[in-house]
Amino acid sequence: MKRSRRVIPNLFTTMNIFFGFLAIISASDGNFVTASWFIIIAAIFDLFDGQVARLTKSASSFGVEFDSLADIISFGLAPAFLIQRAYLESFGLLGTVISFLPLVCGGIRLAKFNINFGGKEKTGFIGLPIPFAAVSIVSFVIFNYYIWDEIFLERVVIPQIVLVSILMLSKVEYYVLPKFSFRQGKRHSIGLIIVIISTLIVSLFPQATFYPFVIAYILWGIIRFLYKILRSTDPEKTIEAF
Repeated sequence: MKRSRRVIPNLFTTMNIFFGFLAIISASDGNFVTASWFIIIAAIFDLFDGQVARLTKSASSFGVEFDSLADIISFGLAPAFLIQRAYLESFGLLGTVISFLPLVCGGIRLAKFNINFGGKEKTGFIGLPIPFAAVSIVSFVIFNYYIWDEIFLERVVIPQIVLVSILMLSKVEYYVLPKFSFRQGKRHSIGLIIVIISTLIVSLFPQATFYPFVIAYILWGIIRFLYKILRSTDPEKTIEAF
């Protein structure tokens, strides 16, 4: 029975990999917007595999490693390949190196995260999670195409790629998505309400709102991080924060 329960979250992880694979195929065919949506679908499966594992009490070391493998494919390799083909192919070796950054930084982050936390339940993230880094990039592709009917804005996407790559290895703190419960305090309830409202808005206007919401999440982490540094009265702590 316990073995059969483990199949369920691993099935979600498998679907994560599958849509990451579809994203690579679509990007290789030049269907960049479709590839971007496939990566977002992969992120949705990634969001729920851990939740399902906890609900079915089937979390395992295998599941943790399998999830990391899925993440490096769907949120490391797939967006890196998409970036290279959509934006940076004409930049030659420099474009290849820039598009490689999310892949290598995401891989390092996943390795560090598994060593430090393993299968423990997360109360927060140190550094930008790799799915959010990937979604920030691909939602830009969707947003760009929706607003301007084209995707070629290299001057905007290159700084963003560098930023999210650095943030994955940084000490900037990010919130986890709140559990669906109003019994865990006022702060948790407010966070849950914000997530619900944001989800409804994104569901109604996905092309126009997905990217702004993701960027707002990323910038909020940076603002909180800088605010804590400015409030610090200990110079050594300020240096350590970097």
